[in-house]
Amino acid sequence: MAGSIPHQVQVRVPATTANLGSGFDILGLALQLYNSFTLTLTSVPGWQVQLRPGVTLPTDSSNLVYRAARRLFEYVGHIPAGLHLALATDIPLARGLGSSSSAIVGGLVAANHLTGNTLDKEALLAMAIDIEGHPDNVTPALMGSLTLSYTAAAQHRYLRLAFPPELTIIVAIPDFELPTTQARAVLPTQVSRADAVFNCSRTALFIYAIQNQRYDLLATAMDDRLHQPYRAALVPGMTEAITTAYAAGALGVALSGAGPTLLAIAQEHTAAVATALREAFQCRGIGCQICQLHVDTTGATVL
Repeated sequence: MAGSIPHQVQVRVPATTANLGSGFDILGLALQLYNSFTLTLTSVPGWQVQLRPGVTLPTDSSNLVYRAARRLFEYVGHIPAGLHLALATDIPLARGLGSSSSAIVGGLVAANHLTGNTLDKEALLAMAIDIEGHPDNVTPALMGSLTLSYTAAAQHRYLRLAFPPELTIIVAIPDFELPTTQARAVLPTQVSRADAVFNCSRTALFIYAIQNQRYDLLATAMDDRLHQPYRAALVPGMTEAITTAYAAGALGVALSGAGPTLLAIAQEHTAAVATALREAFQCRGIGCQICQLHVDTTGATVL
């Protein structure tokens, strides 16, 4: 490739938490926990993947980073002879923290950079949503911060909203995976009008509470009837963890994405909230990793 177009790029993509309780398939939040993808154009034909020791991911054409990158290469009409991918992954797999979204966004952003940034962010987002199937994780992964996704005239659109920097996001990551397909399979295909109205009011309340620092409203705003009650059976200790985290001082608690990770929002008492979440899982014989995070405001970044 000629000119100033590079032959190697490193892209950092944040973890994301979706739904935030009531905002099912609508709200997403980028977190300061990252995967890093280094993509190199090579003259050696084929696809090569370099993983950290102990990481188990596909190293063939089914790799999600490769699939996303190839989608963009094909779209712009340039198929490189060979590609080498090196991954540094800190976002755990199948835990409700957007690991697949990070791979999709990372592959698209890296391939776009290697082809001279042919597409803008809006086009990249549309492609990412098409691959992922829903917008709530890929949008904050690409754009950063708190995002609200919606459709208008059959087009995906979003708003990027500020999230108060004084709030800490505590995530409790249990020692088992929960594939998104399994977590979606337990959801009903129809819900009652009462449950729909319940969630609409809570989602609106969440946006108001965040924008106006009314943190006393978050517990009500993050209550949900559309997905969490159905997924509780898939996450042992979830109900107890939510109750004890509130008692320890959390402002809001919810399942992170499809789970099994739980997230709590806190301004104070972060250590007590973390302990409450950990002990609720331990009472069910489940170990968990605790991370205290803040919001990523930049999204996917070329390093």
